[in-house]
Amino acid sequence: MVEEHKRIDFLLNELKSDDWKVREDAAELLAEVGDSDAVEPLIEALQDDDWHVREASALALGIFEDKRAVKPLIKVMDDEKANVRYGAALSLSMIGDKRAVDVLKKATEDDNSVVRKVASVALKEVKSRL
Repeated sequence: MVEEHKRIDFLLNELKSDDWKVREDAAELLAEVGDSDAVEPLIEALQDDDWHVREASALALGIFEDKRAVKPLIKVMDDEKANVRYGAALSLSMIGDKRAVDVLKKATEDDNSVVRKVASVALKEVKSRL
């Protein structure tokens, strides 16, 4: 347990690195570790300057299925980068909260075909949980 916490603390510090690649890796590894202490820092990382980090954080948040992530993920569905919108849509489908329905409906008309497809599948998944 203590060893696990050391790893979490290390990864949370890495999420603040000056190197975007280190931040991206930290977000991905936090999802693998699966400790709920990572949720709030990952939500903060959705505002990172680098889209790779925003995408990794959006994808990681789905693993936790934590309702705290719903509003921040809905917000990044307007991100300029399709990769981030894709990650957010996928995670919203994993969380399955009804608050995501409207933004996922809108995303089924996204400019990016991958985002449209993922949003469509995500919308079906969320609706199936209601």
